[in-house]
Amino acid sequence: MASLPKRAPNFQVVHSIFIFVFVIIVPFVSSSDSAVSRASPATQTVAKRSEAVALLMWKASLDNQSQSLLSSWNETSHCTWVGIGCNDASKVNLDSIGLRGMLFGLNFSLLPHQVKLDLSNNLIYGTIPSQIGGLSRLASLNVSINHLSGGIPSKVGMLRSLTHLALSTNNLTGSIPASIWNLRNLTTLYLYENSLSGSIPQEVGMLRFLIDLQLGTNNLTGSIPASIGNLRNLTTLLLYKNSLSGSIPQEVGMLRSLIVLELSTNNFTGSIPASIGNLRNLLTLYLHRNSLCGSIPQEVGMLRSLITLSLSRNNLTGSIPASIWDLPNLTRVILRENSLCGSINW
Repeated sequence: MASLPKRAPNFQVVHSIFIFVFVIIVPFVSSSDSAVSRASPATQTVAKRSEAVALLMWKASLDNQSQSLLSSWNETSHCTWVGIGCNDASKVNLDSIGLRGMLFGLNFSLLPHQVKLDLSNNLIYGTIPSQIGGLSRLASLNVSINHLSGGIPSKVGMLRSLTHLALSTNNLTGSIPASIWNLRNLTTLYLYENSLSGSIPQEVGMLRFLIDLQLGTNNLTGSIPASIGNLRNLTTLLLYKNSLSGSIPQEVGMLRSLIVLELSTNNFTGSIPASIGNLRNLLTLYLHRNSLCGSIPQEVGMLRSLITLSLSRNNLTGSIPASIWDLPNLTRVILRENSLCGSINW
């Protein structure tokens, strides 16, 4: 994809406001929650003005079409601007409106009280600035479906309040920074559809609150760490279209909350672990396009909730367990391009 051109910011729109407000407000801005709770109404008002300054500066750095989309962003109270929320906490919600520009025009140091930043499905390009790590109260960060490039900065690991992190469908490269596995409050982690490389480390097992883990369509290598079994709240595990190898660990069977397990289009070898029969809530099991061998374990017949089973394009042998055909909710079975034998009684 061709890189998008840089455009020099035009700060004339905000120059007069910035000179007056910036000098006054910076000493009063604090990134700590305790400071916010003790702040006087006047100090809180000054902090809100600092947010307005940062947002107006960023608007001025965007292309002309984007600035017209943000026409409500002017000298009025920024709590009335499109995409801005100020009720209980500071939120920026500007998904899917066609913004074109870079994140470097956004002064994160003036946004210490943001709890949500959603710029998804726009035309944001360039890299993710490391200064984003200063948003200590941020609970949700979504910049998916853009044109971001470069690596994920390690400073993302400073966002200890994050519960939702979505960087999917961009052009991000490099490995997943180790600091991400320190985000102990994460419930959703979306990094799919990038060009990320490297392995999934054992530290992934430290994200005990994780519900949804999606790393599909990248260049990840290595094996699935056994520590994945620690993620007892996980309902969705999507690792498809990578270059992962080794065997599927028995510990996958410890993920008893799983509804979707998608490990297709990798380089997995060995047999399908019998422990997979413990996943009684599983609706979808996709293991196709690997190099799995051995027989289909009888325990697959214990997946009473299963709707779709896809094991095609492997090296599976032996007979198809008769118990599969008795699964009450099963509507789709794909077993082609293996060396299976036996009858189909469905």
